[in-house]
Amino acid sequence: MSTLATSAAWALASAALATAPAGAPPPVAEALRRAAPAGGRVEVTEYRPTLPKGCAVDRAEVSSPIAASGRVPVRLMGKLEGGRICDGWAWARVRLVAPVLVASRAVREGEPLAGAVASEERELVPGRLSATRLTPEAVASRAVAAGQALEEKDLRYGPAPGEPVILVLELGSLRVEEPGRAIPCLRDRGCALTPTGKRVEGTWQGGRLLVSSP
Repeated sequence: MSTLATSAAWALASAALATAPAGAPPPVAEALRRAAPAGGRVEVTEYRPTLPKGCAVDRAEVSSPIAASGRVPVRLMGKLEGGRICDGWAWARVRLVAPVLVASRAVREGEPLAGAVASEERELVPGRLSATRLTPEAVASRAVAAGQALEEKDLRYGPAPGEPVILVLELGSLRVEEPGRAIPCLRDRGCALTPTGKRVEGTWQGGRLLVSSP
């Protein structure tokens, strides 16, 4: 085969897998919608598919939940003329908008957040873990300005680490209260050290840490 013919063959092969911007077809838009968080809305700002020439997409899959705006890989499946199956991939650049908690007024550090927040639609951007729900025990871990979208790091449940707490220990039918000291813990949970230095975990109830199995 001549050099010219070889070049032409490569050009045809490249054309069959050409990648070009285009509007996202309905199956892709639906797959992106399913991958968004509850109440979230995905806006496709760029769609770049890589498919065999003539492949009509009728199915699409997004393997991971969409947590923020950015580029999302999408698996594409479809059929060629004549019914033969074809597949490919695409990059979809999306803008994710979802309800998040926003301070309805200025909040001081340590102040309860109940009654001081509202739900508003905001863009979820990479690198920020937006707060989307609240428990009655949540307080501000730092000062928050009015209108500021809350992040998980802005929330604290129970006393600050190092502060004294009352531990309520339940051992079967026995209920014992003793002092403890708060330590860092996961969201919606409370952790503390007992007087003997043992770490316990439970839930905050009325300012006390309820521990079912220390």
